Amino acid sequence: MKKAKILWIDDEIQMLKPHIIFLEERNFEVVSASNGNDGIELVEEQNFDIVLLDEMMPGLDGLETLVQIKKLNESLPVVMVTKNEEEGLMNKAIAQQITDYIIKPINPNQILMSLKKILMSEEIRRNRTGEEYAEFSAKLNQKLFAEPNWRDWIDIYRSIAEWDLKLDQLYYEDIIQMHLYEKKNCDTEFSNYIAAHYEDFLTQSDGPVLSPDIVRKYAADRLYTKKVVYFVVLDCLRLDQFMVLKPFIEELFNVKTDYYYSILPTSTPYSRNAIFAGMMPGKIAKVYPQFWRTSKEVESSLNRDEHFFIDEQLKKMDIPMPHGSKYIKILNTEEGEYVTKKIPSYKKERLVVLVYNFLDLLLHHRFKDEILQEIIPNDRALRSLTKLWFLNSQFYKTLKLIAKQDAVVVLTTDHGSIKVEHATKVISDKEISSGLRSKHGKNITCNDRHTIKISDPKRYGLPAENVVENFIFAKGDHYFVYPTAYNEYKRKFDGTYQHGGVSMEEMILPVSVLTPKK
Repeated sequence: MKKAKILWIDDEIQMLKPHIIFLEERNFEVVSASNGNDGIELVEEQNFDIVLLDEMMPGLDGLETLVQIKKLNESLPVVMVTKNEEEGLMNKAIAQQITDYIIKPINPNQILMSLKKILMSEEIRRNRTGEEYAEFSAKLNQKLFAEPNWRDWIDIYRSIAEWDLKLDQLYYEDIIQMHLYEKKNCDTEFSNYIAAHYEDFLTQSDGPVLSPDIVRKYAADRLYTKKVVYFVVLDCLRLDQFMVLKPFIEELFNVKTDYYYSILPTSTPYSRNAIFAGMMPGKIAKVYPQFWRTSKEVESSLNRDEHFFIDEQLKKMDIPMPHGSKYIKILNTEEGEYVTKKIPSYKKERLVVLVYNFLDLLLHHRFKDEILQEIIPNDRALRSLTKLWFLNSQFYKTLKLIAKQDAVVVLTTDHGSIKVEHATKVISDKEISSGLRSKHGKNITCNDRHTIKISDPKRYGLPAENVVENFIFAKGDHYFVYPTAYNEYKRKFDGTYQHGGVSMEEMILPVSVLTPKK
């Protein structure tokens, strides 16, 4: 197989020798230049498959060099290597010239994925799926360049999840790796979008549906009908997992699916309490101080007040519920069997709340259990196991019985999860919460590139136990570690599924209304 020939232009090229060796060991030929003028001369003299170009160089900088290279060979792919992440290098003018970009510090695997994505495109286009994916990838990048809003991000993530399911059936490893690269890139851009706009979600009327809006928007009005309403929360259900289940649910019900954004942090005590109380956590702590717990208690809480919260929320909406709601939390098979048996007797209830914790418990157990780690090595396996669980679950049996009633089901989740693969260091006082994707406490120091830091929790609807308390949320697939135990944490948590931070998988969630088939 012919080696792909790379031209790498960087004024610190000698420092990049380990990365060059890494590429050469993987069957790439690398020619280097230490400045833009030399690089341009090489493009005139030799044929290259791709150029890696540093943005910041003395003399002729990266952008000026790019212009000259494109004059010589317009079709030559150029990957820009840049430190510029905050404003984003890919504005509309430059996007027409650059094939891809890489943010410093350089990760050799990131370079490899970018090269494969670009250089293997012709091979992939030989088959129909490759052509379809190439078209999807091009449209996806056009959307990213156009500064997507919250609605666009829902469409972006939904299309990514649809490709997840399609690729699960095809096993095209090259396309799967490209898709993984695209998804990680989107999560990076999404995290930056949330950092810039999340506060607007809480203050502006034209923002997305958020966790506290779910009961009011999807369940409240239906309580005025004669139908019993089942409000079902599957803890830690991602959109791609829901899509795996949806065809089987559609056999039983008419399904109308909308999408909402989980609040931050995307962890059960915050996001789920917000759903049931119809309030942001800061307001819950203020209105019900007797139910809001301290940092450590919140993280270990089993959300024991959800029944109280939803009844109080309905009361405030003036929905008459003389006997309150029927609330059941299902933590194991025995409790699931109990609910299945009781479904016929719930015909007389107005609102039945069912909370299933299996998927969340599965991922919590996975990181401790080597067998589960072997069974669920990646997202594809997670989706497969979700389907296997559902088809053999008491929950599926319960839905079949509900489908025979004159009932409406509002089915949703409180947050998703993401497989974390990059540790980022955090330093703080001893009194800090223990989450891997979100933390709060005093005097927190962290890497701003990997983190959203909130210095005024009240502005973000979060409770603060003191005036100097901060919240931090991990972006993309990062997770927090302490410098004193860095390697220990990496060994323990690399590749585990976590929630609490900022990613499409954790924040963009389905909410479906299931109605009886005529």
